[in-house]
Amino acid sequence: MYRTDDPDPQRAVQQGARLFESPDLPDHPALAPWARVRADQIDYSQPRHADHWVRELEPDQLDHYAVLFDLIVARMRAFDRDPGDCMVEVLSTCPRPLADVLARHRLGRYRVTQKARPADPHDVYRSDLAQPEDWIMVGNHDTWPLQSKLDQWLGGSEGPRFAAYLAARLAPDPAACAPLEERLRRDRDALAAALFADLFRGPARNVLVFWPDLFGLREVYNRPGVVDAANWSLRVPADFERAYREALDRRQALNLGHALAWALHARRLDRDAEGQALVATLRQASPGPLWQLWPS
Repeated sequence: MYRTDDPDPQRAVQQGARLFESPDLPDHPALAPWARVRADQIDYSQPRHADHWVRELEPDQLDHYAVLFDLIVARMRAFDRDPGDCMVEVLSTCPRPLADVLARHRLGRYRVTQKARPADPHDVYRSDLAQPEDWIMVGNHDTWPLQSKLDQWLGGSEGPRFAAYLAARLAPDPAACAPLEERLRRDRDALAAALFADLFRGPARNVLVFWPDLFGLREVYNRPGVVDAANWSLRVPADFERAYREALDRRQALNLGHALAWALHARRLDRDAEGQALVATLRQASPGPLWQLWPS
């Protein structure tokens, strides 16, 4: 929440406070009646927007926060639906009350891998930090499409960082890691394919591919925080089957069979007869040179 009587909008945002977690802030006295936590439950050493601004919740407080989620989950179960199908758009921050409510129902959050800082072992967008109930994706409606993101990474420091991270994730054996990293550093197509394969590597069980990435587009769907007539106006091509095939030929679209096979290879699940048969089926369904991306 932000004060409307501050003449400086930027300062108002920087000094904002959470609606239900501000029991005694001197610059936001109007929020005190709305507080669901006590002052002794706040860690004032943390920024107000920080995930751990609230130290912990008591059971009755959690019940209060969870009212709407409890109702949604109850209705899903009443219609024999799996609550895990519920997508909760949690991005960079996940405050303690929300995290506790999600944990109560074993619901996951978003992991947008293009936004990860791969060198930071604690970055919430890293795919290896995901939980099984999470939803993982290269990008979504508020990010750059993958092909545009790769344009930004080429020649910079992010490309090599992702190459090292993805090689460690996707190489099935330590000896294969260095050759794969080198390949990803110099081969844009391989890096794009690796980012898709990483989605299926686990542990997240829910994979989402935003449609501009599926078609290998460079146009931005939405620029957050900007008033632009082009926002939200991008559409799937009317001749989508042809557009997708052509994007596959250009190695810009998601080759789903390849991504699945590479994930199986990375998890060493293609070494018995069943795994080999599955990979052979995937190769037959998705032919093309991308199958030789990983070192033999």
